[in-house]
Amino acid sequence: MPDWAAQRQFPRYLVQLPVLHQARAPASSRVGVGWTRDLSEGGACLELTDRFRTSKLLRIRLQTEAGPIEAEAQVAWAREPTLPRGGTLHGVAFTLIAPDERQALRDLIRSKGEIRQAGVRLPLDLPVTCQSQGQPGVSLQGRTGNMSQGGLLLYLPQGLPMGTGIALTLHVPTGPLTAEGEIVWVEPPERRTKGELVRHGCLLTAPSWSTSLSLGLLFAEPA
Repeated sequence: MPDWAAQRQFPRYLVQLPVLHQARAPASSRVGVGWTRDLSEGGACLELTDRFRTSKLLRIRLQTEAGPIEAEAQVAWAREPTLPRGGTLHGVAFTLIAPDERQALRDLIRSKGEIRQAGVRLPLDLPVTCQSQGQPGVSLQGRTGNMSQGGLLLYLPQGLPMGTGIALTLHVPTGPLTAEGEIVWVEPPERRTKGELVRHGCLLTAPSWSTSLSLGLLFAEPA
């Protein structure tokens, strides 16, 4: 059994990554999805749909911009979510991780650790339909450029003002995925190219746990 107190000596960073998990013993074919709340070289806090008992061994797969990081981990504690809409929190200690995977983890922490709350931004090209809350009935057809748990890059046929609330429908292979968001930045007119879509930064406003899980699956499941 790993020494959890020793694992906690590693600094913790608020890095949000999609994670796939699978019970190691007894072996399970079921793969679950969740998100990291924080991360260190020795372990992580995971937000998962399932609740696992203390000492449960898991195989986990973290998805990063540079590719997946795989490890084995042991559950040290589990408790109910702090928010009504969320998963069960688990503290896990890494028990087995290959040297190259550990180096990738160190590189990730080095690049994200100084950011107050870092979410992975992964390329994701999907068709999207947007409806402005100020223009009911008017839809804009565009595409996504990248996404994280908390926001996304949108390409739309016209510029929307900052602060605009929008309803989003992402057209994913498993069916439409809906969410609400707010435009937090827009490409200035002098940087736009005629005939091309306009870039927008969109913050997802209070995404539900089911939406977060659907996003996690988009990011984390193997191609």
